[in-house]
Amino acid sequence: MLNDLILNNFPSGGQTDHIEGQRHFIMKTCQRTLVLSFERDPFANNFNPDKTCLRGQRAYAYLLEVICGLKSQLLGENEIVGQFKSAYKEYVRQEKVDTKLLLIIEKLFKDAKDIRSKYLLGLCQKTYASIARKQIVGARKGERVLILGSGQLAEDLINQFKKKAQVVICARNSDKVERLKKEHGIDSIDWIDLKQVETFSFIVNSIGFDGTLFENEFFDAWEELHANRLFIDLGSPSILETEYGLDHGVMHLQDIFKLGAIHESHKKLQIKQAKKVMEDVASRRFHLLKTKATRSQATKTKPDPKVLKAPSQKSKMAYV
Repeated sequence: MLNDLILNNFPSGGQTDHIEGQRHFIMKTCQRTLVLSFERDPFANNFNPDKTCLRGQRAYAYLLEVICGLKSQLLGENEIVGQFKSAYKEYVRQEKVDTKLLLIIEKLFKDAKDIRSKYLLGLCQKTYASIARKQIVGARKGERVLILGSGQLAEDLINQFKKKAQVVICARNSDKVERLKKEHGIDSIDWIDLKQVETFSFIVNSIGFDGTLFENEFFDAWEELHANRLFIDLGSPSILETEYGLDHGVMHLQDIFKLGAIHESHKKLQIKQAKKVMEDVASRRFHLLKTKATRSQATKTKPDPKVLKAPSQKSKMAYV
């Protein structure tokens, strides 16, 4: 089964509109666009020098590295797990899904969890959310922070900040906003009232889309109001259209990556060991799934006449 897995990996912003809703699993992050397919490669005739295409066992090992944070600029970061789970939830809601892909992704979650707990524990405590907290609460003594967005990253930010500062949220999805307010005991402001946003000296954005919400005009007015300030943009694609940087109190994703860089030799050894384990796990998973497929085929071709055939429909959400 694993032999028919096809992985296409593109840089961030890879175009997938023409294949969406066609049984392919698609995940988009700030660093890459991943497309998982089974048997048929939707990009077979599409030459792209920036594309990486892997199959079978090699594709599975590569995916383990991605979900364990070893392909991230912030090595070992945990946000990628949440992004994978969100993409998985979106996938199972589709009208058309590939049950074989579902099984492979479920096994991927399980194997990645085992590898993280056994070989990568403590590799990177500096996730995006914790770095944002250290920059605002630790370095600048911020006591009140506005978080833009209501997704998984926004909730990670709330968990990081709520014990150290007053948290206020601003997001388009009113249902999610109300849930987060109730669960975490935080306040909110209307979406998106820029005059209200300006009143916050510390802002963290988790929203990413192809559009602009904040331009130089906003930052000029915001800068006049606050001497001690920081706007951290974690969204991808960025919703900022400005050349302002840290000198003006604006921190971009690339600044976060630099803060999270690791160079310690013992951590590099830890990563090397984990990668070797991933290759072994991918090999073992290949043989296990091959055996499972063989048994399933044998059962299918030799049905027991005494057993009524059960419905073939299977729960899509077997693991999250």
